[in-house]
Amino acid sequence: MDLGEIGRTLAERVRNAVGGRRSDAVLQISWHGRGIRAAEWLDEGPPEDPNLYVDTFGVFPPDLPHGVYEMRLRRDGSYRFSFSSDIELLTERARFVFDPDFRYPGHPVPGMPRPAGIEPTGRPTDPAVLREVGALVGEFAERYTAIMGHAPEWAPGASEEEIAAAETQVGVRLPEDLRALFRLVGEDSGETGLLSYYAHDSLETLVREYHDGLPGSCAGVSFDSPLEDTCPVFDADPPGRLKRVFRNDWWVTFGGNHGGEYLAVDLDPDIEGKPGQVLAYGDFSETPRLVGTSVTEMIEEVVKALRAGRYTLHEGDQRIEVHASFTDLPVRDPAESVRDGADPVEAIAGAEHPELVQACYLRHDGDLDFTVFEPLRSLRDIGVRGAKTVTPTVTNLPLLESLTIAAEQTDLKALAGHPTLWDLTLSDLTHPVDLSPLATLPNLTRLAISGLDIPAIDQLAHLPALGVLTLDANQLTRLLASGHRLPQLAALTVSGRVLLPDAVEFLRQLRDADVHLQEFTGSLSAPPEPERA
Repeated sequence: MDLGEIGRTLAERVRNAVGGRRSDAVLQISWHGRGIRAAEWLDEGPPEDPNLYVDTFGVFPPDLPHGVYEMRLRRDGSYRFSFSSDIELLTERARFVFDPDFRYPGHPVPGMPRPAGIEPTGRPTDPAVLREVGALVGEFAERYTAIMGHAPEWAPGASEEEIAAAETQVGVRLPEDLRALFRLVGEDSGETGLLSYYAHDSLETLVREYHDGLPGSCAGVSFDSPLEDTCPVFDADPPGRLKRVFRNDWWVTFGGNHGGEYLAVDLDPDIEGKPGQVLAYGDFSETPRLVGTSVTEMIEEVVKALRAGRYTLHEGDQRIEVHASFTDLPVRDPAESVRDGADPVEAIAGAEHPELVQACYLRHDGDLDFTVFEPLRSLRDIGVRGAKTVTPTVTNLPLLESLTIAAEQTDLKALAGHPTLWDLTLSDLTHPVDLSPLATLPNLTRLAISGLDIPAIDQLAHLPALGVLTLDANQLTRLLASGHRLPQLAALTVSGRVLLPDAVEFLRQLRDADVHLQEFTGSLSAPPEPERA
């Protein structure tokens, strides 16, 4: 690949996008195998100028090396094309990742300890469980046939050898009742209603989904990006039964509703849970929820509903919509949003389930003392925006983990000594900020303070657990000038627009490393003058 030739082609594309506007232009592209992220802007010109759109189709080859690419085109036609494979991200902000294996609380890395008793054994399914599940499945099939006029169209059951082979590939022995279900029905692709509005997939799909992305997860949690804007992990409903983790190696997805929600058996339950319990999770929900203590219980509830006539038929649909008890479980949002202008005290007092609220976000244009949150004893995440003065009294919020304050004034002394707060974002403050109280927070892992006046920027070096930091370029320059490089950081984000050579220089100073940077310069011929009418 000829980077010089790519640079010239890209310069021509940028000039076409700039058109007749007399301005320097910048295009940045970050490519790390997860899709291209781009940012483009004009350095000068009236603010009403629209954003650039640079067509990059066909410019870069399929085997494009990972890294950050930058084109700077000056108004006189000269350009500088730069590339670095050592910068993680440089589109609208610069991000440096020093420890890609770093995880926030509740985000375990793959390789969690295997719970006792779930190793694959190859022994046949428990005969008693097979008889019990077989009786339930048989009754469902009889009632389905009587209602629909034909038998359910299920895939043939799997053999013991096929189940054992799948277990070997996943590395667990499935619960006996799930094994029994696969022995009897290989797959319910027609979503007949055997698990109400859920259906189980094939063993082949189970294995594929388990190994797709991170083990033990699927869909929205397949790829954990812990250095992004990760929030606290909330308690599942009901609490105490599912471990409070973002994903678990020992959640085995086996089906879903084919509409964004998935079913998994939990082989690693919390203290009050039961191995083999069934959880539902998906893109639309902040937290998983328990839908049954076992697969057997779910099928029992479906059969009970059919016996009682609690079902609905839809014309042309081969599925019976069974109104089983677990379909009536409320899906509770762990967050409470207080509408703009509402009185926070009245809004919080009016929460339908205050004991379940784990996050509260509000916009308030007055003075706010966090004592208003004390009725929400399960709070883990608070976000306040638009306030004049915030007094973050958190003594009586023992579970708080994440806090965002966007206000004119606040006093961080009120946070002193909080044992669980690990995430803090501060913005819009109009006064110099003293960070010294944060040194008393034993678990403060992530801090974002870009845009603030921090007179003693070297106080960052005294935060014992700090792993992820967001600064602006001026703050980082001052920090480096003070001699502190924060070697314990897992990641650093520099907010705002940062040119690639500047980002490379920041990284060289932070880690005293030889950072790769290639640059190519050139000049385009002057564009023709527009014809006069």
